[in-house]
Amino acid sequence: MILPAALVIILALPAGGGGKDAGAVRKEVLAAVSQVAAAGMRRDADALEKLYAPDYFHTNPDGSVMSRSEVLASYRSGETPFTFDRSEASDERVVFRGRFAVVNERVALHGEKKGSGKFTSRYRVTYLLERFGGGWRVVNSHSSLIGIEPEAPPK
Repeated sequence: MILPAALVIILALPAGGGGKDAGAVRKEVLAAVSQVAAAGMRRDADALEKLYAPDYFHTNPDGSVMSRSEVLASYRSGETPFTFDRSEASDERVVFRGRFAVVNERVALHGEKKGSGKFTSRYRVTYLLERFGGGWRVVNSHSSLIGIEPEAPPK
């Protein structure tokens, strides 16, 4: 299962962020990760295409690797039994190195699997971002599954 991009992120940012203070650069990087997560939730491959670097790749929890084109094709196919209605990020860690940023987050995805009911899946996600022009692009992401909990049906 491919995650909505930007669930967990580790960022390395340029020292000083091009004249900006570290707090402002941190906000920019986390905003970029948030944009990726939101586009993933909407399955908006066109938005993701602009947020991913040309050589982007993702490592899934099972160790398999997907290229940028494979990730985008997955979002465009619409062939998934999963729908997600919200994502919550917590325990964010951000590291800056030159023009790179690493973001690591704990992500809770609330969704439903067709025919199986609602669930919450929890991941630890890491993103590597690179400053590109005036913004940030995701170069790599990696997700580790923490667990999946079924939600009790309403009584």
